Amino acid sequence: MRWWTTVCAVLLACGGRAEASCNWTPTELLRLTGEVQQGDLSGPFSRTAAPASGRFAETINLGTLSMATGFDGRLAWSRDFSGASHYLNSDFARRLATSEAWLIAHLACTRRVGTDVLHFTPSGGASMELTYDRRTGRLDRAMLQYPENRLIHHYADWREVAPGRFLPFSQRDEDPEDESETVYKVNHVARVKSASFAPPPLPHDSRIIGGGSTTIPFEDDSRRRVFLSVYLNGKGPFAFELDNGGHFILTEETAAALGLAPEGSFTSTGAGNEVRHGGYARIARLRVGDAEMVNQPAKVMALSHNDRGKLLPRAGILGLEFFERFIVGIDHRTKTVTLRMIGDSPRNYPGHALPLLFDQDAALGAGSFDGVEGNVMLDIGNAGPTIIEDYWASAHGFRPMLASGTPRGDAKLSKGSVGIGRFILDGETVEYFGPVERGSEYTRSIAAVLGEPLLSRFNAVYDYGRGKVWLDPLPEVKPLSFEKRQ
Repeated sequence: MRWWTTVCAVLLACGGRAEASCNWTPTELLRLTGEVQQGDLSGPFSRTAAPASGRFAETINLGTLSMATGFDGRLAWSRDFSGASHYLNSDFARRLATSEAWLIAHLACTRRVGTDVLHFTPSGGASMELTYDRRTGRLDRAMLQYPENRLIHHYADWREVAPGRFLPFSQRDEDPEDESETVYKVNHVARVKSASFAPPPLPHDSRIIGGGSTTIPFEDDSRRRVFLSVYLNGKGPFAFELDNGGHFILTEETAAALGLAPEGSFTSTGAGNEVRHGGYARIARLRVGDAEMVNQPAKVMALSHNDRGKLLPRAGILGLEFFERFIVGIDHRTKTVTLRMIGDSPRNYPGHALPLLFDQDAALGAGSFDGVEGNVMLDIGNAGPTIIEDYWASAHGFRPMLASGTPRGDAKLSKGSVGIGRFILDGETVEYFGPVERGSEYTRSIAAVLGEPLLSRFNAVYDYGRGKVWLDPLPEVKPLSFEKRQ
């Protein structure tokens, strides 16, 4: 579930004739509290909004799991279950935030009796589809397009909370692509005098034992993945894949080996059209070299097949939560990963610094394909060729060429020039899946996904705290061949 639009239209009444409730003052603040349910998990939520500006902050607690989202007036942000936060600063995310701020600022200010559907795009914002109840003129649902899914807010139980001002006390958020929903029931609405809309600070749950840095060797499975030895709750080693395009995940076999029974349920999509189901477990202590994280929630789910022969099997993934806490340096010449704490003193790393962008949880950067610019995902966990996404390819005229490529499973392979930052890599194999109904290749926000086979042509330092990755090219490393299915 993509949570930071949960309240984007919760206070919107409708459009048509003007009402006095449209005139929110800059100092007015509202706090909504109630109950939320996602899957078989439930608990309280709190949502604070500044209607005049569209700022908001929301926290939900699902038993032992807690997360938050918000918009500080400049950028939206997201805090995951691990307690770490990051800003959503891509152009796509900025447009979504603009639309959500517009919705909040126009809460309950108008009604449109007799109108079914309104398609509207605020200046600088994202397109919205607003559906109204023809009888009452009140908003029935609002749909926004996210990078990899649609989010549909269904509203009901409108109540007057002040003269001429109505709020929906029931809200159901539907994610058709993930086949999930979240249900909110508002119990209380109050005015408050002050509120913070900034993301919370990083929790004190990680360290480098002895300070400084720690360097760990990795296995690269022929330049297709980065595997680190990880110890969980004092047991191990386990082979974990470093994947900044994913989250902290345990396989079902790893959870069983640790004696952990998953709780709750979630659905998610990734590569392909499959909707995956899983639960959550909590790891008391995770250690990689001298780097340590404590009290970490992990998803427990089946992962795609990954035959490592006589090597340790893939036990899970180290994803966003790991990169939010440590500066991660990957040296492909020495096959080592060096970790430092986020917030460590600035250093002059080799190579070129590329600003990182986020529209969800995976790191993006400026890139290109065959000279046409577009944001690209830097996905260490993708073991295949660079993926050119259909939505972007269609918009820029590449679909016919890519669709005529050499078949490889469900995809077509072609050759092209792939750009990342100032670097252009010619003769790279690219993969094209065509139109899909769900999953990462459904994306509406990026041009391509750059995987480890291409990224292994650079040494890299990822510093999410400073929002940069340093890329140092390795001229002796050539493109991988994907003529046969890997």
